Amino acid sequence: MTALTAAGCGGGASQEASGAKELEVLYKVQPTWPHLERMLTDAKKQYEAAHPGVTIKLVPVQGENEAYYTKLALLNRSPDSAPDLYYHDTFQVNADVAAGKLAPLDDYLAKWPDWATQFPDSVKQAARGADGKIYGVPISTDTRGLWYQKDVFAKAGLPVPWEPKTWNDVLTAARTIKQKVPDAIPFSMYSTKALGEASTMQGFEMLLYGTPGGTLYDAAQQKWVAGGKNFTDALTFIDTIYREELGPRQADAHNLKLADKANYEWFPNARLGISLDGAWTAAAWKPTSTKPWPQWTEKIGWTAMPTQNGEEPGAVSMSGGWVMAMSAYTEHKQEAFDFLTVATNKENSTTYAVGTGDLAPRKDVAADPRYAADNPSVKFFTDLAAVTHFRPAYEVYPKVSAQVQEAMEAVTTGRQSPEEATAAYVKALPSAVGGPDKVVAR
Repeated sequence: MTALTAAGCGGGASQEASGAKELEVLYKVQPTWPHLERMLTDAKKQYEAAHPGVTIKLVPVQGENEAYYTKLALLNRSPDSAPDLYYHDTFQVNADVAAGKLAPLDDYLAKWPDWATQFPDSVKQAARGADGKIYGVPISTDTRGLWYQKDVFAKAGLPVPWEPKTWNDVLTAARTIKQKVPDAIPFSMYSTKALGEASTMQGFEMLLYGTPGGTLYDAAQQKWVAGGKNFTDALTFIDTIYREELGPRQADAHNLKLADKANYEWFPNARLGISLDGAWTAAAWKPTSTKPWPQWTEKIGWTAMPTQNGEEPGAVSMSGGWVMAMSAYTEHKQEAFDFLTVATNKENSTTYAVGTGDLAPRKDVAADPRYAADNPSVKFFTDLAAVTHFRPAYEVYPKVSAQVQEAMEAVTTGRQSPEEATAAYVKALPSAVGGPDKVVAR
């Protein structure tokens, strides 16, 4: 939002009249996750020092992803309220492109040497629209796997290092923990609507894409897959976790702060055995955390999520990430892009990656000794890129994801069996994706 359109908020008109410009940057912040704010605050100081007459207005949104996207959607209803730049999850990019909310960056990127030299092609794809254009500069990428508490495993008599080969191996370990360590939660995962995309991606898709041929979208036919055995099997794993009381209690499964409870309370106090989560999890315990846990490198192990029955390649991961995107409405596109390059330069990207534990999108950051200095899990999660999958992040994907969450929650609560939840998904899918001709049955 330019200062001129912000005049109603006070002071903006005089700034614009005098030649001053203001860029609004919308981003997410939480008490236990200050890393993006630190990065953007540094970038603001650097940018304003080099660009007299341009002010960066940082606009934080407190809360989880769902609160952030509610706020962004409200602001994006009008050019007068839309932020000039904003923090964006890659799965939302194509929906905003289709709605005309984002500006393509290709012409600007062609003149920025770092884009050609420091960002791998695989990372660049994260913000590529269906039209082939780039709509954001990556600030993080990631993979997903299993984290486990070694003290809990020792009490349960389970091996360390732990390398499960099948889903049954994971469930057997969880059952053993329930029996031998009754004061610990055996297994934690995201599986309710309250957790939004975390449930879809860290939960359901880590299961679905580990089944033989499992996918939400058939790329060959360019259609969305309606249920099938793979879908039901993924829900059956979730059903087993909750019907056998191997997971968190229902109140925690629906808690927006489930990740904080798992990482700041349960793991450090040996009250959780296994967690299905992302590469960034270690950030909860690092010196840059709000609650450092120096012993974590001795107490926590990590391993790949196996495929359903050990099918090749033997493990599965999902990758996504976040970008800084430019609004199609901003009247100062060159200035906005220049701020993007400052925010995502080597130094600021290093600050962010070291703090968050996310995988670095820049080659020079990945090569920096600070990047992995206090995080021995980095190499393992980076190597999971060899078995990773990406969401079918087309325009309608957020609607598909919402239906997946409906099915997961129905099974988590016991309201529906896996078969019933699959049938409900099959029924709802056509309206989510634009009609029955966009769907293929399995």
